[in-house]
Amino acid sequence: MKRYPPFYVLLLFTMGLYALPAEAQNQSPGLQFLNIGPNARSLAISEAHTAVLLGAENVFTNPANLVLQDQSNMGLAYTLWLGDSYNTQASFNYKRENDAFGFGILSSVVDDITVRQQPGPALDDFSVRYLALAGSYSRQVGPVAVGVTGMYLFEQFFEQNASGFAFSAGISSEFLDKRLRASAALLNYGEMNELNITSSEVPAFFKTGISAQLIQFSAIGTTEIPLLVYVSSDFVVPVDQKRPDPATGNLIQVDPYAAFGLNAEVYELVTLRAGYRTGDTARPISFGASISVRPVEFNYALVPFDTGFGTVHSISLQYNFNL
Repeated sequence: MKRYPPFYVLLLFTMGLYALPAEAQNQSPGLQFLNIGPNARSLAISEAHTAVLLGAENVFTNPANLVLQDQSNMGLAYTLWLGDSYNTQASFNYKRENDAFGFGILSSVVDDITVRQQPGPALDDFSVRYLALAGSYSRQVGPVAVGVTGMYLFEQFFEQNASGFAFSAGISSEFLDKRLRASAALLNYGEMNELNITSSEVPAFFKTGISAQLIQFSAIGTTEIPLLVYVSSDFVVPVDQKRPDPATGNLIQVDPYAAFGLNAEVYELVTLRAGYRTGDTARPISFGASISVRPVEFNYALVPFDTGFGTVHSISLQYNFNL
């Protein structure tokens, strides 16, 4: 591999990413892979997941929800993002009577990034890699569940690498015989060491959300078809995050936005999902489905981008068990 000044390569990569819409910059400097749903179920509901029991993946979305789950569980996920980038995730939740321990690995890779000094053949290519190693603890305190996650972060860019840390904390409470859940979480509050001469931004968020069971049918007409409909919603406030203004090119504060998820479960076997998010986004809608054959659940999500950059596909597997 030919050698180029690291700052020169970083500058070219950053300029190229700033030419994309904000939502297409999933791997921009700043570890934005932490802002992408960790599994297919999360992506299918547009990440309206702060009050949703995702499974062990709650390590990354709201650690308080780990203790609210009925069983211990583990999850695996693979997400094919835009271009030559992909995310992988593995997590584990050990549930006890009044507390739970969680562990998770989240990685992201952008392959075949080309280096050019002028139009024509590429001078070289390289990959960008990100990694988050997380450990969580969650405890039930009366009617309230609380949880905290600590993360070790790593990024490798061209011939440079850097490490850092981040913390997340959450709170959840259930009402109406567990048919309503309200939650809040501060996610990814931390910092990175310098990568060459600058430090990448860790995308922190403050989220509040609810999850509610709306309708439950035991029969439709003369046929008994168990049907459960439930919704979720999040209000998301980015914490000190900047993005380029399309008009001026200056960095401006990222605006708050809302996300909504809809789930329809039939026979406790098949679930159809859809999501919608507001704000300056290139992926306002999402869809998904799951098949559950206890103790295993398979999930799929499809997230179309409305700017011609393509469609995201994600698959995930969850296994529930008792220890």
